[in-house]
Amino acid sequence: MEARRLRKDPDTRRAEIVRHARDVFAQGGYAETGLAEVADAADVSKGLVYHYFPEGRPELFAAVCEDLIAELSARLRSAAAVPFSPARRMEQVLAALFGFFDENPEAFRILFRDSLGSRERHVEAAAAAAWACAAGVLGEVLSAASSGEGEMRDSSELLAASHGILGFAVAAIDLALEGHVDAETAWRVSCEYATVGLK
Repeated sequence: MEARRLRKDPDTRRAEIVRHARDVFAQGGYAETGLAEVADAADVSKGLVYHYFPEGRPELFAAVCEDLIAELSARLRSAAAVPFSPARRMEQVLAALFGFFDENPEAFRILFRDSLGSRERHVEAAAAAAWACAAGVLGEVLSAASSGEGEMRDSSELLAASHGILGFAVAAIDLALEGHVDAETAWRVSCEYATVGLK
């Protein structure tokens, strides 16, 4: 007699598909991964994957990114909340950023490598959301540091500075993950760059 498949709560089933998709995208990359591989890994039909993600692979990839962004955001916000000087808070936020991707190199691939140049709406939006999340926390640290001191009062200056710091840090993380520099050096140099003018 054939075993009956257990019906799962829709939210539980969707979360399982996303979890398996994260592993599959991490191994094969977005461009080389299809829904069939995700369905196999999740032990569900391809039709069920489409049931939860009607727009297919880009929508599923975006859901994976959303989960990663939530994890990254929680880590960065916790680091930004430490009651230290602005320079020390910036170092803590960068340590959280570097630590997250050191522990989850597949997350870096998904958020900052695979999503670049995809030309797919969901994927580009996910990449922009990841960038905005990290830059936003960096901007909050800079804003708190400059309030009352008259430095970088203009929101456009804060925006440019936070995105510049993030760009520097992302490039340094990429170098570390590729083995070109050690992670400690990459983090230290990023901190030196990011804390110029902070006390």
